[in-house]
Amino acid sequence: MSKAFTKEDDLTPDVVVPQRQRTPPPQTPPVERLRDEGKVRLGARVNLEDEDGNETEYRLVTPDGADPARGAVSVESPLGRALLGKSAGDDVTVERPRGAAEYTIVSVYF
Repeated sequence: MSKAFTKEDDLTPDVVVPQRQRTPPPQTPPVERLRDEGKVRLGARVNLEDEDGNETEYRLVTPDGADPARGAVSVESPLGRALLGKSAGDDVTVERPRGAAEYTIVSVYF
């Protein structure tokens, strides 16, 4: 075998890969504080009342977990974007392909 492929004449030290630095997880407020704050965030359950007085419950989830048929709405959807940061009693307008819809937030809980 050729010396080009052996380490006989190699005087350099072995390659050492430094250990990966672990970043701490993001600081998430305790659930109690989220409940007291009462604002819609990722993971919140929101009861909405439409213009006809019908109530519906939605849960805000990541795009991967969205399942509108089961009430799981993505935070990136038009409804999710309209709800983020709102509180109980706020009115929201959701722009939909078939026209705008008005909702009132009845309650927010985690």
